[in-house]
Amino acid sequence: MSGDADAAARLDFFVSSTRADQAWAEWVAWWLEDAGYRVLCQPWDFVPGSNWRVKMQEGITRASRTIAVLSTTYLTSVYGQEEWQAAQAADPRGLERKLLPVRVEDCDRPGLLGSVISIDLFGLSAETARLHLLRHVRAALDGRMKPASAPAFPATPGPRSPAREPSFPGHPAPPSVPRRGPVAGLLPGHTGEVGSVAFAPGGHILATGGVDMTVRMWEVTDPPALRPAGQPVAGHTDRVRSVVFAPDGRVMATSSADGTIRLWDVTDPARPHLSGRPLTGHTPWAWSMAFAPGDRILATVDDRRARLWDVTRPARPRLLANWSTGHADWVRSVAFAPDGRTLATSSTDGTVRLWDVTDPATHRPIGDPLTGHGREIRQVAFAPDGRTLATAGADTAVWLWDLTDRAAPCPIGEPLAGHTASVRSVAFAPDGRTLATGSTDATVRLWDVADPAAPRPRGTLTGHTDRVKAVAFAPGGNLLATGSSDATARLWVI
Repeated sequence: MSGDADAAARLDFFVSSTRADQAWAEWVAWWLEDAGYRVLCQPWDFVPGSNWRVKMQEGITRASRTIAVLSTTYLTSVYGQEEWQAAQAADPRGLERKLLPVRVEDCDRPGLLGSVISIDLFGLSAETARLHLLRHVRAALDGRMKPASAPAFPATPGPRSPAREPSFPGHPAPPSVPRRGPVAGLLPGHTGEVGSVAFAPGGHILATGGVDMTVRMWEVTDPPALRPAGQPVAGHTDRVRSVVFAPDGRVMATSSADGTIRLWDVTDPARPHLSGRPLTGHTPWAWSMAFAPGDRILATVDDRRARLWDVTRPARPRLLANWSTGHADWVRSVAFAPDGRTLATSSTDGTVRLWDVTDPATHRPIGDPLTGHGREIRQVAFAPDGRTLATAGADTAVWLWDLTDRAAPCPIGEPLAGHTASVRSVAFAPDGRTLATGSTDATVRLWDVADPAAPRPRGTLTGHTDRVKAVAFAPGGNLLATGSSDATARLWVI
C-alpha cells in the first residue's frame, strides 16, 4: 500500500524502523503485504514531498498495530522510541497487542519493552523467518496460537538408554557456537527471583518457580515459543525453592521456604490441583528435590538430613528413609544417578557425598566425600550415562568427576573455568555431550563434554541482568530454560 489516495484507508500495520534496518523493514513489509495485510512502511511510503512527521503520525494513529523492528540502533533512536511508546501507551496491558516487537538481532529490550513478547527473526533461514513472522503475526491478531493439527499423544515415557535418544527431524545439529538470545522473549508473570525451572518429561510443559510463592506452567510449542498453561499454581506461603516432575509427568513436586513440600496432580497442566496434605518435617525447609528415574520415589534434603518418600499414591505419601547426611552445613542439592540406585548430595560445607539407595531402608554411604572446591557446592548433576558427575561451586569453577568406580570417584582433568562469580546451577543435555552452567555473573556457559577429559567451551548466553539460579534442558536437548534473580525466565535454542 502506498500513496496519499490511500492515506485515509485502514492500515493493518505500521512498520517502525531506523535507516540502518531498512532492509529488514522492507522484508517484513513485503511478506506482510504478500499475505494480504495493508502496511505503511517508512522506506516505501515516506516519499519525496511528503511530510515526514505527518506520515509518522499517520502510521501511529491509523494503523491497528505497530511493528517495531528492534535492533541496538533502533533502541537508541529517539524517533523509534516515540513510535513504539505511542503504540504501547495505546494498549498498556497488551490486551489488543497493538505493539509487536520484531527482533532482528540479539538485543535486550529496556524498560516496558522487556515485558512485551517479541517475534525473533535473527539466526533463522529466510523461509523459516517468513513462516515464523506470519505465524506469530496471525497469533497476535487471533489472540492465541492453537496448532493447526492435533498434537501427538503424550505417551508415558519409559526408561531408555542414552544411546537411543530419539531424533528430532527438522532441528539442525547443534552449532559450534549457540545462538544467543531467548527464542520467545522473556517469560512474564513472576514478580521476583525465578529460582527453579523444570521441563515435564514429554517436553511440552515448562514449570518456573519463584520467590513470589507461585509456580507458573508454560506450554512449549514448536517452532519454539511459550504460552501460559492456565493460571499460576498458588498455595505456598513463602518462596518456592524447587520444582520437579515425576517420571510419568503426572505429578509435580514443589518445595518452599514455608517448610512444606506439595504434590500437584498436573495430568491437565491447565488445571493442576493439590494431592493430599503437604509433606512436612524438614528443618527449616527443603532446599532441593529429585525424583528417582522410572518410579515415584522423591528425595528431599534440608540443612543436614535427607529423606526418601514413596509418592506412588500422591494423596498418601510414605516416608521410606530419613537420615543424617554427615554434612557439616546446609545440603543445597540432591540428584539421582540414572540407574536410580545412587544418590548425590552437595553442601555449603564444600563436599559431595554419594549414597547407595538401592534399598532405601538400608541406605549407606559410598566411599569418602568428594572435596576440591573448597567452598560451597551449589548443585550436582549426573551425566545421562551415569559415569560422570558435575559439581557447581562458589569458587567459580565446575568440576567433572569420574564415577566409573563409585567407591573411589576422581576428578577429570582441570576444573571448567570461565565464570567470574559463583556457579549456581548445572545441567547435562539428554545426550550427555553438552553441559550448561549458570552463574552469579549473570551468564550461562555451554561446554562440549563429549570427552569429559577434554571439555571445550561452546559459547556464552547473555541477556539476564542478575544471578542465573537455574538451568534445565528440554528432553529433546534442543531447548534450554533458565531462571534468574532478575525476575525472569528465558528459553534458548541450543
